[in-house]
Amino acid sequence: MELKRVIGKDSKHAMEMVQQQFGPDALVISSHKVNHRFEMIVAVDIAPDPSLIDVPDHQLLETPKSQTPRQRFSSVLHGETPVKATTETDRAHEIVELFKSEMHLLKKELAQLRSASAWRQELSEDETPIQQSIAQHSIPSASKMLILEAVKGITDPTEATSKIHDLFASSLLANDHDPLDLSGVHAFLGLTGSGKTTLIGKLVAQLVDASKANDVTVISYADDKLGAWNQIQLMCSKFGVKCFRCANPQMLETVLREIPSDHSVLIDTSGLGLDQTHQAIGAVVPDALMHLVVNAEIARSSCDKLLGTQIAWDSINVAQMTDQPDMWVLIDALSRQQDLQLWLKTTNAELHAPAELIEVDELLTEATQIFQWPQITPSEPEPAEAESGRQTGEETSTLEYLVGLRADPKDRNVMSASTRQRP
Repeated sequence: MELKRVIGKDSKHAMEMVQQQFGPDALVISSHKVNHRFEMIVAVDIAPDPSLIDVPDHQLLETPKSQTPRQRFSSVLHGETPVKATTETDRAHEIVELFKSEMHLLKKELAQLRSASAWRQELSEDETPIQQSIAQHSIPSASKMLILEAVKGITDPTEATSKIHDLFASSLLANDHDPLDLSGVHAFLGLTGSGKTTLIGKLVAQLVDASKANDVTVISYADDKLGAWNQIQLMCSKFGVKCFRCANPQMLETVLREIPSDHSVLIDTSGLGLDQTHQAIGAVVPDALMHLVVNAEIARSSCDKLLGTQIAWDSINVAQMTDQPDMWVLIDALSRQQDLQLWLKTTNAELHAPAELIEVDELLTEATQIFQWPQITPSEPEPAEAESGRQTGEETSTLEYLVGLRADPKDRNVMSASTRQRP
């Protein structure tokens, strides 16, 4: 038997659709409401294969044992025997290539730091605490030298932040397109674990909340990662939207032909072979928008692989996994690509938390928060000496006035003379 899913306006309408499509003998497994609609899961009989009717049972159960000789590990290691490509081996090769690229970039970064060492020695003589704080962070050397030069002689953190804003704000572009106004085909590409499925789930949740559940379709394209398709199914079942799985461009073209042109189609892709996936989707749907999803703390090798190639991206979307991510590798790469536009960001994995538009000023403010600016305390005036209650100067105290110790000497002499003249 095979399980089928039917969605109707209510239970009566869903049962009518079941009887119309699968006949009166269909077995209803479950039924419940999904997003103000009624879903039924039914079990139907599979049509028998005529070629297997007369085959004995023991031939159907037994499988011939493979006579392929076992391969020696040394032959595979040295390339004598080709290894069959699988998703696991492709992912392993990708990790090795990223590691090699990262080592190459580190060597290049060290060479740039050596060339700038003389300049840093001259700067260190009158280096401010703000420059010392910036120099401690692993910012790409080109951007670090620009920032250090821009904040030269500045001691106020607010003024230094403003200088950094002015330095990068003009080279970063942001797209302010409302996610609720999506239409057409949108493909989301990125490395494995970058947050593509989470971003699609957030967009689906926003469209469902805007009563557009019937106008959105999710497609999983050529993603053989374990559990990827199940995640898409569960997510779409939760929000009551349609989903399809396409293994190749031919299947994608067939599915898109059945979807109305005014619907929003969100395509989730594999994290391997991004350039081939980009070309394949572009060949099927030339007007599809290609969105790149990256982690806020992306590695330099991955950044150069995704942004330093000839692949055209319609938007760059950032997935933030920490409260204060170190985004300077991404900012450095985007500042050198004037045609790339930032669009959406995700701050957590909760699907009901909407994806937010990226603001350049806010992005730079979050990026500068990793700098531990020195705390500048305003100089306080010296406290005045506490009054002891004793009078100073030529003032006469009450006691002295009564006793006459501070009286004028002339008065004292006059008093003495008058005293002598008394009988």
